[in-house]
Amino acid sequence: MDCLLAKCVPIITDCVMAELEKLGPKYRVALRIAKDPRFERLPCQHKGTYADDCLVNRVNQHRCYIVATCDKDLKRRIRKIPGVPIMYISQRRFSIERFPDVNNAPST
Repeated sequence: MDCLLAKCVPIITDCVMAELEKLGPKYRVALRIAKDPRFERLPCQHKGTYADDCLVNRVNQHRCYIVATCDKDLKRRIRKIPGVPIMYISQRRFSIERFPDVNNAPST
C-alpha cells in the first residue's frame, strides 16, 4: 500500500479487533476491512481490550506510526504526542494532519 509517496504497511492491533467485534453489526464493514489479509496483526501484551489506551501507549513508545482514526477523543490524545501524524476520512476523502511541531508540542 502506498501512502504519502512511501511504502506503508497497514497494521491493526489485537485490542482494536476485539473492540470492533464487541461493537456489533453497526461496525461490520470496518471489521471486514480490518480482517483483510493485507493488514498485519500486531499482538498486544496487556490485559483488557480498550484500544485507545493501547494505541496511545504504543505510539508513545515508537513514534514511527501514522494513526488512522475518526474518533475525536483519540485524535485529541494523539495530537499531544509530537511527531505523530493522524490520518482520517473527511468528506469521503483521506486527509492527514501535518506532523505536530516537535518544539511547540505540549508535553505528555
